Amino acid sequence: MPIDPVCGMNVHETQPENESFYKGIKYYFCSAFCREEFDRDPGAYMYTGPDESEADYHGESIDSED
Repeated sequence: MPIDPVCGMNVHETQPENESFYKGIKYYFCSAFCREEFDRDPGAYMYTGPDESEADYHGESIDSED
């Protein structure tokens, strides 16, 4: 099940009015509001790699190696 990149909710792929494309990839959204927020600045919702803020977003923890 896809995850809305704006709010983090699980979404169903059955609502095509709440989907958008960015760099050739289709993203799904829980509502038109989240889709519109994403469309204003898609890059703001892209992650470059694992870091603490992304771990919090996905509900995971990352062990630091010191």
